[in-house]
Amino acid sequence: MDTRGRDDISEVAVEESAPDTEVASAAESESAPDNAPAADSGDETSPARPARRGWRPTRGDWAAIGVTFGAHAALLIVAYYSSWIQGGNHTPSKLYGSFQFWDALRYVNYAQHGIFSGASTPNDAAFFPGYPLLLAFVHLFVRNWLASVLLLSLVAGGATAVLLNRIAGSTKAGLFLFTAPAAVFLAVGYSEPIFLAFAVGAWYAAQRGEWSAVPLLAGLAGFTRIDGLALIPALVVFGLVRPGNTTRLRAASASAAALFGPFLYMLYLRLVTGSWNAWQQASRAGWNLKIDWPWVSLRDSYRNAYENHWDPAFYPWSWSFELELVCSIAAIALVIVLLVRREWPEACYSALILASIICVNYQMGADRGLLVCFPGYVLLARLSERRPWIGQAYVWVSAPVALLLTGLYTTGNWAN
Repeated sequence: MDTRGRDDISEVAVEESAPDTEVASAAESESAPDNAPAADSGDETSPARPARRGWRPTRGDWAAIGVTFGAHAALLIVAYYSSWIQGGNHTPSKLYGSFQFWDALRYVNYAQHGIFSGASTPNDAAFFPGYPLLLAFVHLFVRNWLASVLLLSLVAGGATAVLLNRIAGSTKAGLFLFTAPAAVFLAVGYSEPIFLAFAVGAWYAAQRGEWSAVPLLAGLAGFTRIDGLALIPALVVFGLVRPGNTTRLRAASASAAALFGPFLYMLYLRLVTGSWNAWQQASRAGWNLKIDWPWVSLRDSYRNAYENHWDPAFYPWSWSFELELVCSIAAIALVIVLLVRREWPEACYSALILASIICVNYQMGADRGLLVCFPGYVLLARLSERRPWIGQAYVWVSAPVALLLTGLYTTGNWAN
């Protein structure tokens, strides 16, 4: 019997069935969530690595962008009504002023005049130069300081939210960031959004195994805030325990190379002032801050919050010390949970941020310290995918506090 005809028929049948297989595969891929976590690698203790999907916008990306625009719109609404409360509803100056208090003014001065000119604000050396330099660059094109501040915060906050959602494999991490108690500092002229954009970008690159991008991004984070000295060791730990497709030594070395960022600023201060301790000296001269045992700051915060509650000198601000304590306790709880889950890089970063919050003689930034603890928002997003009530409870508790603190900031009654 001639089998050639039968073979030809079989080949045609196979060719005709191929499109059906391709359609089925495409249907399966389209039915998967845009931000679904990568398949489990077998290690239950390590977070899933984000899928290599390039920069095609996903459902999580659009969710992050929506949250960012919504948060900035909320700030504008609160600032507008704050100007009414201050009696300046008929003049734009009060509305503009609602965005610029305390460090926000210092950063604009820094961008205009540098650190050591005759017009500089005293003790500006305590602020790292990454954000002021970027603000000055944006101002070359946007010839208004407030507009430059708001544009920079919007872009940096959006990038941070997008990357957080991609790291978490969720649509909610960015939401949790922008409903944190101190979220107002992500939208006004502070350095947190710029630092987070670089820091989370470095973390995302490490998750994807793109270690060549880590030194630049983490170095820029360390050039923007002192918190870079918490990020860089954590990335070294990341390289040692999750090196990806390279060796542990190369991954850890790439992370350590990011120390060039903070070192460049310290070297600049050494050349100008003659002291390697110029940053510490400026912090002490301007804010009386120095390293101390953690129980000293926690004890004093407790006394100012409760024991001195009715003292006229402390009564108007006793609630802010309560906030310091609550944020410190939240940071401690985060570190413990991350250690129990054996997420070593995240625990390292959060523990070092915690140390910067409590290992001082006087607490005045626990809320902003907790704000930059981005592993907490990733953890919340992952937990809320399994147990939605966790994320819902967080938003219902934290968002009203964030809104209240935004109102206090825009009326000039609180920074931290």
